[in-house]
Amino acid sequence: MTTKITITDASLASSIDITDSSVLEQFNVWAGRGTFVTIRGQERIEGTQGFIIDWLAGAVGPPPIGLRRYEVKFFVRYPNSATEVLAYIVSYAHDPSGRGFLASPIWRDVVGRMIVAR
Repeated sequence: MTTKITITDASLASSIDITDSSVLEQFNVWAGRGTFVTIRGQERIEGTQGFIIDWLAGAVGPPPIGLRRYEVKFFVRYPNSATEVLAYIVSYAHDPSGRGFLASPIWRDVVGRMIVAR
């Protein structure tokens, strides 16, 4: 279950935490490509509806220069655990036209940053 989203403005180094459960329930980090649902103990179906990415639209080019950028961290609490942990980090560029651009860091970068942050 997603327990918190922290959004940090890359240029100001200021952040906000979202903890409202009615907002957080819209962000299931275990949804989308690379996630699977097991049916009747054997059939595995890969997710196609991402929690923040429109996978069916495909990849887009790089964001235009000059867009405001944010680092977005998703925290979760696993079942039977009282501890909140960082599960996912993305870079987000906001386009005033209403479009946004996401970049998910390379896995080794995320792991390195998580180790350094501890």
